[in-house]
Amino acid sequence: MPIAELFLSAFLQVLFDRLASRELLSFARREGIDVLLKKWEEMLVSINQVLDDAEDRQLNGDGGVNSWLKTLRDLAYDIEDLLDEFAIESAKNKSEVEPGTSKVRSLLPSCCFRLSPSAFMFDRKMRSKMEEMDGRLNDIITQKNILHLRENNEKRSAYRQVDKPFHTTNLPEPCFVSREVEKMEILELLTEEENDRACVDPKVIPIVGMGGLGKTALAQQVYNDDRVSDYFDVKAWACVSDDFDVLAITKKILETTNGHLSCEGKDLDWLHEKLKEHLARKKFLVVLDDVWNENYGNWTILMKPFQLGAKGSKIIVTTRNFRVAEIARARPYTLKPLSQDACMTLFTFHALGARNFDHHPDLEVLGMKIVDKCRGLPLAVKTLAGLLSFNFNPHDWKAILDSKIWDLPKESNDILPALKLSYLHLPSNLRRCFAYCAIFPKDYEIERDELIHWWIAEGLLEGKEGKNRWNVGLKLINELSI
Repeated sequence: MPIAELFLSAFLQVLFDRLASRELLSFARREGIDVLLKKWEEMLVSINQVLDDAEDRQLNGDGGVNSWLKTLRDLAYDIEDLLDEFAIESAKNKSEVEPGTSKVRSLLPSCCFRLSPSAFMFDRKMRSKMEEMDGRLNDIITQKNILHLRENNEKRSAYRQVDKPFHTTNLPEPCFVSREVEKMEILELLTEEENDRACVDPKVIPIVGMGGLGKTALAQQVYNDDRVSDYFDVKAWACVSDDFDVLAITKKILETTNGHLSCEGKDLDWLHEKLKEHLARKKFLVVLDDVWNENYGNWTILMKPFQLGAKGSKIIVTTRNFRVAEIARARPYTLKPLSQDACMTLFTFHALGARNFDHHPDLEVLGMKIVDKCRGLPLAVKTLAGLLSFNFNPHDWKAILDSKIWDLPKESNDILPALKLSYLHLPSNLRRCFAYCAIFPKDYEIERDELIHWWIAEGLLEGKEGKNRWNVGLKLINELSI
């Protein structure tokens, strides 16, 4: 799957910014093309409103939508090239009317000065190019309607139907490797005694790391450990995911801690009161798995029933987002990738049903190369191993090794939805900069300073010129590297 098509929404935002720029608007009014550009902007907005649905249907294997996205991608690039030509002509016009601008003029290609401004816009080639793009844009709008693409909403309902994973349970993974140090550290945080008063706000322990790193698996191991069961009076597990529904989460926790209580049809006030009564003066552990909420108000509402628990009560939060830890006012526990040896153990368990390659030595080198591509992500290891489960044909192993992770069959691929969810939750400025990286070839080693220069040149970094904009780029690099 072409990554550039998956991130078209971010690229269109770049076009919107350029179409709204003061320099382009002034140039367009002077040359009499402002009405046409306004029409293009409105058409692109209508296209942007259905991109979430289009991207979801593409991921689900819709060939018609995939072709539509490719056509849109090509046109978007051509429109950007045309806007570049306008920018050059606008700069040329400015240099001709302002004194002392010979330096600016010298930086522009000589071919841009062959025509006067009015002759430029009436040049047959330029007019033909604009008419051709206008026709292509109209065709894309028509095809959009034929495909019945739906406008996106705040909750991305189309995405949820296609990509949302099953809710996790508190049951542990059958093969849990090389997290004993992390497990012991979390256990220590859970069972350490506190010298606070009897009734306190529970301590929050956020386990933070990128998707597929094994945060949930670690929480499951801790949750089911006998030492935890002996230490806490009450335990509850709730999978939150990207929809932070306070009522649904509260109901799940209450039903887990009190299975005899019927919560059907009850409002939040009733649920909160019952949960507070049930947890009062008890030492409890609650796990909130896969949290994305960045709204402090929503977090404080969810926390209301937990304020009367006994000292030592804890809440574990698994999340990919450090902002979630900040909202909870807690110090994050950052999970790192698995070691190569641990990944090999996990891979052989899911691929061969064994702990090593003793019975299949001819597959070991291929297995090591496949595992190396997973870069320490347990989810990636399990997904690729699952595709090879009890398949001992070296040719099939070689095919998996040579395939691109984005091209794996969707029904066999848990990695893409996990990565896409992470992408969707990036702030808009980060999403645009991240999407820009799709232009680099596979396995290309991107230099930090080079990338920031490109971001600045493409107008992707907000802020003033010079050092301030460079610092913005450095900050975004650091955030994307977390």
